[in-house]
Amino acid sequence: MAAIECRADEHRIISLAPNATEILFELGLAGAVVGVDEYSNYPQGAKDIECVGTFDKPNIERIILLRPDYIMVNTDMEGDKADYLKGLGARIIKVSPKTVEGLCDSITGLGAMFNREARAGLIVKKIRGAIRKASLDTGRPRPKVFVQLHNDPLVTVSSFIGDVIRISGGDNIAWDVKDEAALFSYEVLLQRNPDIMIIIGFSKEWDLPDSISAVRKGRIFKDLDPDILLRPGPRVTEAIEQLNRIFYEKG
Repeated sequence: MAAIECRADEHRIISLAPNATEILFELGLAGAVVGVDEYSNYPQGAKDIECVGTFDKPNIERIILLRPDYIMVNTDMEGDKADYLKGLGARIIKVSPKTVEGLCDSITGLGAMFNREARAGLIVKKIRGAIRKASLDTGRPRPKVFVQLHNDPLVTVSSFIGDVIRISGGDNIAWDVKDEAALFSYEVLLQRNPDIMIIIGFSKEWDLPDSISAVRKGRIFKDLDPDILLRPGPRVTEAIEQLNRIFYEKG
């Protein structure tokens, strides 16, 4: 991300990505955000900003009326929509880090872009502090972890959450899943035999065999906030702390 210095109060930002919304607020740019997508539910102040639909179905008319200089996204926008908005003078910024280190780079880049270098530095320092704290458990046995989004069919996530799991002291058994979310074989789940299962998203109740270590030892967790775990944003510190505590049974 190229750094372009500017004053936040001279610009109008629309965020179509919840993780970008959280970063902007943490950088102290809430006053520059004039529109958000309907999934931008954190922090509380984001709920008071005008909703302009979803990334897949943005309300182009409202976006035009809000006259944004910047539009934040976390995946590539369709060419015709992107070209149209760029033609109106809006710059589209993609914030979609695949690793925690990539997240730090994104935060640093946005801090430089909007003249918030000091705030960005503090956020990155906090993230690196959480990483260092989790690294104190280096050398202890690493649990095998599976994150389940859906069970019929079986869907898991990888990429960013896989890196968070690694940093927190575990090994993601879906390491070979290259997409953000993808189907996962039930047979492979049994074969790789996770020590811990984290069930979030849209899973229904289902019976799993005792041959799975996580089932046999009662290490299935269903009460974690998926937004904290899956969004590549400032709350990754909470995700690292929560997972590290679970992995090493710290209470």
